[in-house]
Amino acid sequence: MKKFIPILAILTCLFFITTMSNPAIGDSQINDFTDDSPITKTDGTKWRMGYCESENFITYTQTLVAIVKGLEEIGWINNLAGFNQVADSGDSRSIWRWLASTEVSPYLEFVDDAFYNLREPDIDRDGIIKRLNSQKDLDIMLAMGADAGFLLSNSQHDTNVFVFAASNAVRSGIIDSVEDSGKDNVWAHMDEQRFVRQTKAFYDIVKFKKLGMVYEDSDNARVYSAVNEVESLAKEKGFEIVRYYVREPRVPEEYPGYYQEVQAAYHELAKQVDAVYVTIASLESEKLPELFKPFYERKVPILSQLGNIEVKNGALLTVSVMDEVNIGRFGADNITQCLRGAKPRALEQSFQSAPQITLNVEVAKMLDFKLPFEMVIVVDEAYQSIGAQ
Repeated sequence: MKKFIPILAILTCLFFITTMSNPAIGDSQINDFTDDSPITKTDGTKWRMGYCESENFITYTQTLVAIVKGLEEIGWINNLAGFNQVADSGDSRSIWRWLASTEVSPYLEFVDDAFYNLREPDIDRDGIIKRLNSQKDLDIMLAMGADAGFLLSNSQHDTNVFVFAASNAVRSGIIDSVEDSGKDNVWAHMDEQRFVRQTKAFYDIVKFKKLGMVYEDSDNARVYSAVNEVESLAKEKGFEIVRYYVREPRVPEEYPGYYQEVQAAYHELAKQVDAVYVTIASLESEKLPELFKPFYERKVPILSQLGNIEVKNGALLTVSVMDEVNIGRFGADNITQCLRGAKPRALEQSFQSAPQITLNVEVAKMLDFKLPFEMVIVVDEAYQSIGAQ
């Protein structure tokens, strides 16, 4: 029972932060825009929105969907008939195309040719910034991920930019601090303690002595793979980190070699560690059961940083700290305050989600992972089999 007290304490806390005023902007200015009643522009036209993502990534798609539904909840979108079907596709380009071609709102326009994926072979990054500087035809740019956020927030233009799903927007150079983005037209969602909470919870559950990690040896990867958080926890708890480095694929042709590197790293790690932390990476979920075989064979618990989709497809468990639904609501509220006149810099950026445990029961049996009653009562979701629907 004692070993589960810390995780019980963590999971019973809500991590919603009290709104803090930007010291450079008076409270009265923020309070002027708390009304979220839908409005058009002064000339009666719709607000035009664009979208830029760092790459194809499920968290970006889920966050986009959540923002759209958040906008519906507060009345800025009033027609999402048929949206759930396209949202389930998991393809943000298809979702954006549907939003652009459907009359979803009398207030908002999702501009079809303002969708950008920075991993597309023919992407013109300079062209995106030129559009924001010269055409000035967009009122809001949604940015998903650190790469997109850095590109849009560090250029000389005045288009309003809202950044989501960057692991740490401060360390990525997108904003100056949690309290102040440093740029009037830039806002970024921040939950700087998300992976601290997650990794501590993993340790409280498994009590590993040697933790395996596979990630790219780059500054960006250290941020989104929570390397600093794991290293700090290792110093505190006294466990060893066993690392293998792989290069993330940049183009489709690099994926076969990438998976060979990951598979080789997993084979070696399985011999050396008593738990593995599967960091956010370019891993297709359907390939996970095959990749994880060395861990199954050697009874090594597989802990997912990303979340439920990896547990569904073969990881043992996750402590999810990326609540896209409520982050979407938080983002929708801030976006609409901006459309009503608030500067993005004046808006609260910090929103922390309560963690949730998800377990794969089939994997637990394969690993002979004993699930005490004290943990059963705090599990939020359980998949009975690998790939369960």
